[in-house]
Amino acid sequence: MKKWLILVIAALVALTTLIAARGAPSDGIDAVGAEEAEQLLAAVRSGCEAAASRVSTSAGQVRVNEWIWEPTGEVLETETVYDVASAGEKSKASVTTTYVANEGASAGLNTPGTVQRWEIACDGEKVTSYYPDENRAEVSGLDSDAGRRLRATKARLMIPGHGVPEAQLEQVKLPPGYEWNERRLLGREVVDGEECIVYEASHTAPRADGTEVTYYHRHWIDPNRGFTVSKSESGIRGGPYGEGFVLATGEAETRQYADALWGVREVRIEEHRLDDSDKPYRMRYAVTTLADDYQLNGPVSEEMLTIQLPSGTKVYNTLIDAGYTVP
Repeated sequence: MKKWLILVIAALVALTTLIAARGAPSDGIDAVGAEEAEQLLAAVRSGCEAAASRVSTSAGQVRVNEWIWEPTGEVLETETVYDVASAGEKSKASVTTTYVANEGASAGLNTPGTVQRWEIACDGEKVTSYYPDENRAEVSGLDSDAGRRLRATKARLMIPGHGVPEAQLEQVKLPPGYEWNERRLLGREVVDGEECIVYEASHTAPRADGTEVTYYHRHWIDPNRGFTVSKSESGIRGGPYGEGFVLATGEAETRQYADALWGVREVRIEEHRLDDSDKPYRMRYAVTTLADDYQLNGPVSEEMLTIQLPSGTKVYNTLIDAGYTVP
């Protein structure tokens, strides 16, 4: 599978929040008629948007334990702690990553015990990235790599996990020749005792031999728990993949943050890929846990949203192509 195509899928994984394990496509869905499907789809869209609109702020600590495997079996294990806060267009994340294991480490690069720290914040107009271990910072625009990284971080860690799948997927710009298909409502399925509505978005992709494959992205949306996503599945079908290969699936635990306000508590994700000989292997497993005191619609101060650059920090502002040192 081409590397740029994997990056597109990875972006979809991050934006849809929940994704994990290989296996046969889910087949426990109770289908509904076309008229009911249209009504349910409209209800899901409006319900997701209404649920998300009730969240004005978020703040707390998020811990991500992640394992990444190479096709050779070498594993990279990291533990990352995010202290995050958001209020409207403003957001900030302070990040500390510890390398627990790195079997592919060479020349002392990111050996076990290595710790990396960085901060990133958006004031609604520009993005500031700060690297304390390097005594440097960068100011850039919202459409910069830093801006996209912060939006991806916000989508994964600073929103409560409401479906809003249409809006999220539209943020992903597909490569030339790729097209989004019509969204559709597949039916209903019970997950952890709750009846969920199963939504699917897909896009077609051309192959060099003139055929096409389809990438699909399914969301199990629970209307009884604030339209949060209970589980998700992404896969590919058609061409050499026949009936399909599940690239990723996942599940989430939710909790009630306030009256009629639900959100994610923990997300478990796992991804699989095919190596050069088309043999499947596990590529990634991650557990994302929001701290018990993580809050939605709680107080968020300006200080929590702003990076305080210490004296002596070397700053480069890409917006005006100029650098300076903090006095």
